[in-house]
Amino acid sequence: MTTTAAAADEPATTTTTTTTTTTAASGETNEGPRAKRTRNRDPRELGVTGKRAFTVKHGGLLMTSEGVYGDLKLNEAARKVKGVRVRQHVNPLSSRFQVQAPSPVWREVYDDAMKPLTIDIGCAGGRFDLLLAKRQPERNVLGVDIREPLVERGLSWGEASGIVGNIHFATCNATVSIGEWVKSYRALGGEVELVTILHPDPHFKSKHKKRRIVQKQLVEQLAREMHPGTRVYLQSDVEELTEDMREKFERYCDGCFDLDPELHDVEAARAKAETVKDEPLEDPDAEDDGWRSTWVHGGWLSENPLGVPSEREVQTLGEGLPVFRVMLRRTEKKCEI
Repeated sequence: MTTTAAAADEPATTTTTTTTTTTAASGETNEGPRAKRTRNRDPRELGVTGKRAFTVKHGGLLMTSEGVYGDLKLNEAARKVKGVRVRQHVNPLSSRFQVQAPSPVWREVYDDAMKPLTIDIGCAGGRFDLLLAKRQPERNVLGVDIREPLVERGLSWGEASGIVGNIHFATCNATVSIGEWVKSYRALGGEVELVTILHPDPHFKSKHKKRRIVQKQLVEQLAREMHPGTRVYLQSDVEELTEDMREKFERYCDGCFDLDPELHDVEAARAKAETVKDEPLEDPDAEDDGWRSTWVHGGWLSENPLGVPSEREVQTLGEGLPVFRVMLRRTEKKCEI
């Protein structure tokens, strides 16, 4: 694999080579091991991420004036901003990412630090954040990514596109640092109204799933620091990953989050959960700790309720593939985590 600029939701230059040979005598195709692994994988683990890599062409389409992000005029910005080279995968468990990162100086990065704040965790290319900030000037937007070059490019794109004052990009390991950042913004009198986690790195290998963004630590931080009525939006083209994010929030939030009743039929989900609570797990080999999900019966949202698509969402829908979405709302419950 050759990568010149990539991230979980970043449709930049990524090319993947799969070895396939044909036996002349039989006409049979001998797939390389990587192709076989992909073909045999659980369909819930296959989105655009598992089926097809982003290419230069896909990234170029997102830069055109006729595309979804045409309002950003990124073709013009790209002539002023140098490209970046980024590792596709970063290990968030390395020691340098386990330290609390200092929060941005809010009054310096925003014209008005009292506006409601949307935090996009794993912002990657930043197009979603820039377009959200442009279309919703009444709110501040913070794009967070662990890859510093992408953060620097997002800042440069914002300046080149003339989107300033209510947009900022910053680097940290959100799993470790985001709680203190939410707390510091609220300390000024502002409110973190929405946290989005869109198409994060799925880390397909079992041994690497502990690197996923949504872990118990992240859930507990958001449960402690977010106010009742604020929301968390989860989205991916990989169903298994979205299920995993949803399950971790439900397991570890101690009742501090629930499905958003404005978008999900919460009562129907609870009623369904009650009727099947004594049924055995679908996987007979799985360890049964007695916990059963209620949220799983709430299903997925059919449309993006934010009105602004992420980069990978554009690509996924363009390929005719599904996107899995769920909106959570902070409950009135006092956090005791």
